[in-house]
Amino acid sequence: MAKKKQHSRSTPRVIPRRYWDELDEAQKLFDKKYWDEARDKLEDLDRRLPGRPDILTNLVNAYYELHDTEGYQSASERLLQVDRNNADATLGLAGTYLSNGRPMLALRAFREFVQRWPDHSRANEARETIADLDDMMPKLLQDLDLPTEQAAELAAQHETVQSLLAQGRYREVRQVAETILKRVPKFAPALNNLSLAQWSDGHSDQATASAQRVLEFEPDNVHALSNLIRFLCATGRLNDARLYAERLKVSLAPATDAVFKKVEGLSYLGDDQGVLELVHQIEQNADTEHSARLTAMFYHLAGVAAWRMGQEGEARSYWQRALKLSPGFQFAKENLDDLKKAVGERHGPWPFSFPHWVSHKAILDFDRTIRPALGRDEAVVERAARRYVHEHPDIVAVAPVLLERGDPQGREFVVNLARISKSPELMGLLKDFALSQDGPDKLRIEAAQLVREVGLLPAGPARIWSQGGWRDLLLLGFEIYDEPELTVHSPQVTEWMQDAVLALRERDVQQAEPLLRKALAEEPDKPDLLNNLAVVYELRGQHQEKEALIREIHERYPDYFFGRVNVARQYTRDGDYERARLLLDPLLRQNRMHTSEFVALCAAEIELHLAQGNVDVARSWFDFWDSTHLPDSQIEQYRSRLGVRPMARPARTSRWLNPFRKSMGNG
Repeated sequence: MAKKKQHSRSTPRVIPRRYWDELDEAQKLFDKKYWDEARDKLEDLDRRLPGRPDILTNLVNAYYELHDTEGYQSASERLLQVDRNNADATLGLAGTYLSNGRPMLALRAFREFVQRWPDHSRANEARETIADLDDMMPKLLQDLDLPTEQAAELAAQHETVQSLLAQGRYREVRQVAETILKRVPKFAPALNNLSLAQWSDGHSDQATASAQRVLEFEPDNVHALSNLIRFLCATGRLNDARLYAERLKVSLAPATDAVFKKVEGLSYLGDDQGVLELVHQIEQNADTEHSARLTAMFYHLAGVAAWRMGQEGEARSYWQRALKLSPGFQFAKENLDDLKKAVGERHGPWPFSFPHWVSHKAILDFDRTIRPALGRDEAVVERAARRYVHEHPDIVAVAPVLLERGDPQGREFVVNLARISKSPELMGLLKDFALSQDGPDKLRIEAAQLVREVGLLPAGPARIWSQGGWRDLLLLGFEIYDEPELTVHSPQVTEWMQDAVLALRERDVQQAEPLLRKALAEEPDKPDLLNNLAVVYELRGQHQEKEALIREIHERYPDYFFGRVNVARQYTRDGDYERARLLLDPLLRQNRMHTSEFVALCAAEIELHLAQGNVDVARSWFDFWDSTHLPDSQIEQYRSRLGVRPMARPARTSRWLNPFRKSMGNG
C-alpha cells in the first residue's frame, strides 16, 4: 500500500462548522491510535457529507493504518474526484492498485502521475515501477488469454470490474462485465465476477447459470466452483454443493488466489475438515511468495474451522495472525471477543457475516417491505413480513445455515422474522434450532418459546442445551393478568367472600369460617367458596376434612382450576406422580391465567418436580414465578428449599433487534 497521506490540523475547514467537532474528534481518536473508532466516525461523516476532501483525506489515512487496501483504494478514488490536482493521492492510488493486484490500473495511474508531476520527489521511483510493470505486462496479458490487439484495454476493464465488485457497486459490475463478454464471450474472470454481481442483485438463477457457463469450457475453474458452492449453499441445495466441493478440492487449475477460493467455498459448505487440510497443506509447503498472498480472511476462515473442530488454541492463533495482517479486521476481532464470553452466551464461531449469505436486494427489500410497517398494528406487520417471506424463498432456504453457523445478526434476523411473520416454514426451522447446540442459550430458549406458542413444542419442560449441557427447562406461553375477576356471586355473597378472604390472609379462622358458611348457605354450588373453606380446615389442622373436601370439589367441578391443582398436590404427596401430571398438563395449555392461578400452578409444579428429582425444572418454574415479582408468602419457602438468591428486577429491552449493520470483509 502507498504511504499515508499527510495529516495536519491546519487542513482548511471546508466542511460546515457543525461537523467540524466530529472531524476533530476523529483526529483525537487518531492521536490515540484508535484506528477502528476513527474509521467508523469518518465513514459516518462521509455518508452524511459525501465528497468532502477533509473527511476523505482522513478516511484514507484510517484505512492505511488498518491495512484495509480496498477501503484505501475506494476512498482515494473518491478523493481524486473532488481534488484532481492532489499528487499524493494520485501516487497513493497507483500504489494501492498494485497492492490489490490490479497492475493495469496501477500502470495507468503511475503514468498519469509522472506525466502531470514530472519533478515530484517520488517521480523517479514511479518511473522505475512503470518500467517493471512494462516488463511484466506481456506475461500478465498472456495469462489472461485475451485477444492481443485488445488485451490491454480488456485487462483494465477486468480490473475495474474487480474494484467495483469489492466496493459493492453491483450494477456497474454487470455493465462493465457484459461489455467485456460481448467482445470475449469465454473470458472466465468476467463471467465469475458477473455471477457474483448477479447474486448480490438477487438473481440467484442467473448467478448459477453464469458460473456453470464457465465450467462448460473450464471444468476445473476454481473461482467458478467456489462461487457455485456459495450460491447453492445459500439456496439450500447442500447436496449439489457437496458434489462441486469434491471437484474443487482436486482442481489443479491455475488461478489467482486459488487456495483462498478453495477455503472460501469449503467454508460456505461447512466442510471444516476440508478447510483445515488445505490450510495445513499450505503451511507445510508454501513458498515465501505464496505465503505473502495469504489474506486476513484466509486465516479467519482457518480459525473458524479449527474452532468448530475443537482446536481452540489453533483457532486463536489463526485469528491473531489475521489481525496482524489487518489490525481492523472485524471478523477476527468479533470471533475472538465472542470466545471470551461464557459458554452459554457465545454465538461463534461464524465464517461470514449476514450479507455474505443473502443478496443485497433481499436486504433492500426488507427495508422497503417490512420497516415501514414496524410499530404499527401487529396484523399489518405480520402481513408485510409474510409477503416478504413469500417473495424471498431464498431467505427460508438459507435460514437453516444462518441458525447453525451464521453471525449474531443472521441468527437474530431469522428468529425475529419468524416471530413477526409467524411463517410455518420458519417456525419449523426454529424448532430444530431450539433443540440444537448452536448459538447462545438465550436465543435458543427464545426460539423454543416462540415455537411453543404455535404448538410445535408442548408446554412444560423441554430438553434444551444450556450452559454447555443438556437441561430440562420450562417452556410456557400463557398471558398472566391481574385484573379483578368477573363476579359470579350476588352482591351480598361477594361481600362475605371478600371479607372472608381478607380474614384468611390474616389467618383469622374465627372470622372467616362464619362468613363462608353464610355464603355457602346462599350459594352452595360455588367451588371457590368451598375451596376457601378447605383453607379454613388447613389452618385449623383438620387435614382429613381438608383432603376430603378437596377431592369432593374436583369430583363435582372437574374443570375448576384450583380444584385440579389441589388434587394434583395431594397426588404428589402420595407419590402418585403420573396422576398429578395428568391433572396439571391441561392447565399448561391455557392462553391466559390469573395471577392467583399462576401462583398456585407454580407451587404445584415445583413440588411435583422436586418430588421426582427434576431440580432443574423446579428451578425453572421458580425463576419464572420470581421474575413476575408477584408477592406471595410461599415463594420465600421455595427460595430457601431451592437455594436461590433474590433476583434483581430486569430492565426492559426491545424484542426487535436490527439485523442489518455494516460488516467488514470480502464481499
